[in-house]
Amino acid sequence: MKIINASFFIKKDKIETFLADITPLIESSRIEVGCLDYNLYESFEEPGHFVMIEHWENQEAINEHNKNLLLLNLLKNIPAYSDKRPNITVSSTDE
Repeated sequence: MKIINASFFIKKDKIETFLADITPLIESSRIEVGCLDYNLYESFEEPGHFVMIEHWENQEAINEHNKNLLLLNLLKNIPAYSDKRPNITVSSTDE
């Protein structure tokens, strides 16, 4: 299994727009082949700090997900939404 953790640091005045972009992405990603889990969380301590936690069966599923037009649109818009660059980590488990 592959696990992706993506931290986003969204400007306060862009949170609603960010959520409008990412909500359809979450819904479509959850039904993709190989997606085991796909969730977005916001920090209580740092409003605008969001963490996406994704679980995928394998790298091939991630490669296909990376072609998702909603994901590509979000990535295009992130610089306008963000205070700083997203932090993305990918790890693997034996499960």
